[in-house]
Amino acid sequence: MGRHWRTGGWLAVVLLATVGYQLSDWAPLAITAGVALAVYLTGQWPALPRVAKLLFAVAAVAVLALPWFMPRPGEALWLAMDRAIYFATFLACLSFLREAADSSPLVRRCGAVLINQPPAKRYATLSFGAYLIGVVLNMGVLNLLGVMIRKANTLDAAGGHAVIQQVRQQRMFTAMLRGFAVSPLGSPLTITLAVILSVMPDLRWQDVLPYGLLTMVLLMALGWVVDRATAPRQLASMANRDHVPGALATIARFLALVLAIFAGAVAIEELLEVELPVAIMIAAPVAAIVWMWVQWLRAGWGRSVMLTASRVGRRSPEQFAGLRAELTVLCAAGVMGTMIAAAVPETLLAETLQALGLYGPPVAVAVTLLMLLFAQVGLNPIVTATIALTSLSQPAVFGLAPELLALSVMTGWALAVGMAPLTTSVLITARVADVPATTVGYRWNGWFTVGSAVLVSGWLLVLGWVIG
Repeated sequence: MGRHWRTGGWLAVVLLATVGYQLSDWAPLAITAGVALAVYLTGQWPALPRVAKLLFAVAAVAVLALPWFMPRPGEALWLAMDRAIYFATFLACLSFLREAADSSPLVRRCGAVLINQPPAKRYATLSFGAYLIGVVLNMGVLNLLGVMIRKANTLDAAGGHAVIQQVRQQRMFTAMLRGFAVSPLGSPLTITLAVILSVMPDLRWQDVLPYGLLTMVLLMALGWVVDRATAPRQLASMANRDHVPGALATIARFLALVLAIFAGAVAIEELLEVELPVAIMIAAPVAAIVWMWVQWLRAGWGRSVMLTASRVGRRSPEQFAGLRAELTVLCAAGVMGTMIAAAVPETLLAETLQALGLYGPPVAVAVTLLMLLFAQVGLNPIVTATIALTSLSQPAVFGLAPELLALSVMTGWALAVGMAPLTTSVLITARVADVPATTVGYRWNGWFTVGSAVLVSGWLLVLGWVIG
């Protein structure tokens, strides 16, 4: 407990100082947050996994080496620190929702409802449910639903047929992963939108999120069609038919919860005149504390307040310390992307695109496909997103609408996290399913991702013509 306070407590300083900086624009608060983040990451170093340590080291090398190749190194270093504390705070604030959901009966009931569906409905409900719960739990939904799938997909549940058990495992895990993977397109609470809005401050979330939701619906519909088309027809008569009462009401209650959190963030955005990610930094912890309080209401109003306060005080240091790997990867990737983009000559990308004959919507398609491609060799989508958005900071020069550029990044991000074996989402799914990551990313989801890439490429070209 004491060690968690000494290490995780520094992240609380980052959170408070960054929110204060975003509201006041007082630079000393940003410096305070930057120092606190450095102390936090240094204190967590011994417990970091190897991949996080590697990214941390590469980011450190970028900070030390790349400024020598920049026209304005001080500006780039400040921007890198600013984005690191911004991303760290965003993630820390969302972790309060994850903590509240961890003890929520509603979340467990929703998960059980999604798993225990008839085969004809299972893909659609599990895919949409993974997206919906992922809005609140982020990658925690993969552990939650993944464990439920493993427990529910027994040989007895498959009527004693091992082949049905294997088919159900693949279909349910791919439905879960594909549903989670579209979160960058359809969730305002993801780090994806925070990254885009931090690099493109003139872009409003209202301008890009509707296109993201439409793209999300396209990919979910494609997933359902592929699942139905590839389902073994000869096994249909052998499967058990489950019926779960109250399924719609349970999902509706969780949807109402998600909408309430988002509505609160929008209200704060309008009231304080801040960007949506900053509003989420304020709304998420408040909503989580109210959610925890409601869970304790059976103990009485006064006692529920005391129990909630006690839980937040007791669990927050451990909660913050537990973010070490995810936060290190996120901050390191953001710093790397910022420094690399600042070191690359501004004219290089324009000259390269001109040499390739790319202009207008095909540039957006290229961004999406490059994000998917680079993810296969372990390059985090945050790095490629930051480099692409910074290098194309004047999208009109490349014949692009800002909304289309943002959508291309969201789409590439979604495709990458659903296929690349080195992404955290695929690694978690593979671990819970007890199969190699390449099986999940390539054998189970590879051809679907290729088909999705073709579909969204055409979709981006059409949207480019519509948006102009």
